[in-house]
Amino acid sequence: MRGDAALPAAAAGTPNARRHDGGEHGRRGLADLHMHTNYSDGTGSVEEVLAFAEHHTTLDVIAITDHDTIEGALRARDLAAQREYRFEVIVGEEISTREGHLLALFLRHPIAPDQSIERSIELVHEQGGLAIVAHPFNRVFRHSVQRSVMNRLLRQPELHPDGIETLNGSFAGIGSSRIAMSLARGVYHWAETGGSDAHTPRAVGCARTIFAGRTAADLRGAIARRETAPIGTFWHAREYVTWVSHRMKHGGAATYDLELDPRPAFPARLAALRRVRSA
Repeated sequence: MRGDAALPAAAAGTPNARRHDGGEHGRRGLADLHMHTNYSDGTGSVEEVLAFAEHHTTLDVIAITDHDTIEGALRARDLAAQREYRFEVIVGEEISTREGHLLALFLRHPIAPDQSIERSIELVHEQGGLAIVAHPFNRVFRHSVQRSVMNRLLRQPELHPDGIETLNGSFAGIGSSRIAMSLARGVYHWAETGGSDAHTPRAVGCARTIFAGRTAADLRGAIARRETAPIGTFWHAREYVTWVSHRMKHGGAATYDLELDPRPAFPARLAALRRVRSA
């Protein structure tokens, strides 16, 4: 398991979270709530992501959160049940709302992109899921939810996210995780989560969420009680090389389907593929 030495102290979670990460974490669990497969713009197959999580991490729970689809997450859930991995799989999605990306956990059905963040949260809650704002406050990343939107959500106590990703292991989190932690603790007070945002299997688990218990149900309860903490670090350089090489070859295409044309960006191509399959 990766250490956290490369991460500034403020971004490594609470002192208790640091102490419990690893062999001494006892009844504490570790979850990575943000990762991608080749069902969206990840480089690894579902099988490769699950195998890495099984053999190279100490994660108890993972969430597959491909962009605007749950197909990969459903496959991961089914494979995990068949092969009896030691961790649980949450069906998730990273929703492209009009204001930025939103992680949806414990889904039964996909949420369509290009809606307001309020409507997206509402649809997640309608099916009993949890909504986590992904990598907020990054001023140069166009898919990052900005503070004006977060303040708007804060003024709507009847419709708010369940948590904030305050440690994101990708480039999206390098410039914003410290800000997200500070604002989450001083202003917003929703549950804090950590996620690798892995687009390569080897990045899985670099950033994670610590919680009381070991199961997905325990994690859900901890988020509801706002008793989670982020811990971890960022991608290694090799993960950027792998992902950039993949992007240069395929663009943003999903590559799980061999007949999929790798040139268009994956949302448009995925929409076209869904139309064909539903015809």
